[in-house]
Amino acid sequence: MAPIPDDYLLSLRAVRERCFRVQEAGVRNRLKHFDVDTSKLQNVVQFVVALIKRDYDNPHDMPVHGVWRHFDAGRPRIQHLLNSWASLGFDATEQTRRVLDLFVVACLLDTDGDHVWTFREKATGRQYKRSEAGAVAVLELFTSGAFSSDVNQPHRVDSEGLKNLSLETLQKGFQLNECATAFFRLEDRLEVLRNLGRVLEKHADYFQKTGPVPRPGNLMDYLNEHPSTIKTKKGALILLETLWPVVMSMGELFVAERANGKGGIPGLGDVYACGALQTTSTTNLQSTDIYVPFHRLSQWLVYSLIEPMERLLGVTIEGTELLTPLPDFRNGGLLMDTDFIKLKPAEEERGIENYHRNSLLPGQPKIEVAPLFEMDDPVVVEWRALTTAYLDIVAERVRDALRLNRNKLSLTRLMDGATWSAGCELATISRPNTQEPPIVIKASPFVMH
Repeated sequence: MAPIPDDYLLSLRAVRERCFRVQEAGVRNRLKHFDVDTSKLQNVVQFVVALIKRDYDNPHDMPVHGVWRHFDAGRPRIQHLLNSWASLGFDATEQTRRVLDLFVVACLLDTDGDHVWTFREKATGRQYKRSEAGAVAVLELFTSGAFSSDVNQPHRVDSEGLKNLSLETLQKGFQLNECATAFFRLEDRLEVLRNLGRVLEKHADYFQKTGPVPRPGNLMDYLNEHPSTIKTKKGALILLETLWPVVMSMGELFVAERANGKGGIPGLGDVYACGALQTTSTTNLQSTDIYVPFHRLSQWLVYSLIEPMERLLGVTIEGTELLTPLPDFRNGGLLMDTDFIKLKPAEEERGIENYHRNSLLPGQPKIEVAPLFEMDDPVVVEWRALTTAYLDIVAERVRDALRLNRNKLSLTRLMDGATWSAGCELATISRPNTQEPPIVIKASPFVMH
């Protein structure tokens, strides 16, 4: 096979192609770490279909996958913000910039958290957990001006505000004590945000088309003015390939450089070697033929940023069919908790041994016994690849069962309203004390999953 240039592994096309190569290895019974019971695929499909019929009168009412959902837990916080900005005279473009500011930071700080951690919202006194708790915390930080360098413009994120952000501000904003701060690896997240501040300044062409300081939200101006963008009466038609390098610069590549191999490959991002792709013609472990890219964080940013662009400005993003299912561990849990895929016995035993060893270390969270692996462990790489590929297959079969096409039931709606929710429900049933996924990923510096 001819050498593959690095830019291939940076692409979305490579994510789907390489994950399906792992899936094909499973069909041929050549996986290293999992067994696949294809007879149970229909059980997964039926469970997802049942969930959709239970929760939605019309599948088109299913929300799209993105960080906006986390902010709206309990009440429509983003709409309240938009209403307040409109009343102050800010136009739709500036409102969009501000939402993009907020959503970029929220994605970089997004965490499923510890099942014990809760966040109490100041305005209502209500308590939230996991990703919803994180979003409400970020929103309170944002509205207090924590990410802005201008006290007269608190509702924005800019390079100076991020570079000068303190750990104490984040710690207080997330309502964390010192022990919890260490568990959440909040110092790592702070470095990711400070790096974003430097990226905003370095890529002024992306982030400083408008205003005195670089902001994440200014990417809207870059996209609008890009030569490939087509202006229509409804709104701008923007190519996904124009947005992709912008989001890739925001955090994924930095994480890969700082995570000592556990966050991916420096220069390529969320990319790992996968033994299932090893063949007699790829005996060289350095060959890019055995690499599988996921680009999960960058795709999460894209899914999250597209929604406000579409809703507030009527933007159309061309090329979203290239986006893949996210290898989140709720989605992966759906495949495991339905017994569609199972760890091979030796790997199950190794994971449990890892768990018991790790539980003896000081400061470890109390969780139910489950196989535990590092993010770069071959088990996790294979699991993520199978999740990405098989969710594509599940999506097609769910559409067939509901007699809907891709336009009527998009991948982004299916993920948010069905597969991710299904993974959460099965986790609650299978592991009621913690609702953790069936495989636990060991916390490591700068690893974001």
